[in-house]
Amino acid sequence: MKRKFFLLSGLVSLSCALALPAQADTQADKAKQADAAATQPTLVATAATATPALLTNSNVPGARVPGTENGYPDVNPVFALKAGRMVCGSQRQPMDVKIESAGDQSVLLTWNRKNYLLKRKPTSTGAYHFDDAKAGFVLIQIPTKSMLFDKKNMTRLADDCVPIH
Repeated sequence: MKRKFFLLSGLVSLSCALALPAQADTQADKAKQADAAATQPTLVATAATATPALLTNSNVPGARVPGTENGYPDVNPVFALKAGRMVCGSQRQPMDVKIESAGDQSVLLTWNRKNYLLKRKPTSTGAYHFDDAKAGFVLIQIPTKSMLFDKKNMTRLADDCVPIH
């Protein structure tokens, strides 16, 4: 019983200590904050007001920022493209990815003993996205794995592809 009491009282005192700084603003502090806010432009915006500002071109009202197909700016991946021999899934299907151009703009994919040239497309997520419109293949690469899709048949051909070390 004492153990529960001490645990409960510790939690209550911790929550009070955390709530104290939020209530410690005095009238002088509030006045200083109001003066500072009036003299400086507001840098913090809500999501509702920040999102349109990020997506529009300041020169033309209402114009979208060039980038991805959905209108959001292109986000460059922060991880290196994984290339070379890979095995996919529990069946360990082989797949080869070879970088074909500078800046990772295209890759040569070998899948089922056939070669496909996939061009990089911009993404708003920071993943690598390569597409071959003729074959209908899409290669997506995130930090933990690569995935191969057939967008003509709406199927996932390979998942959990990782490089062979």
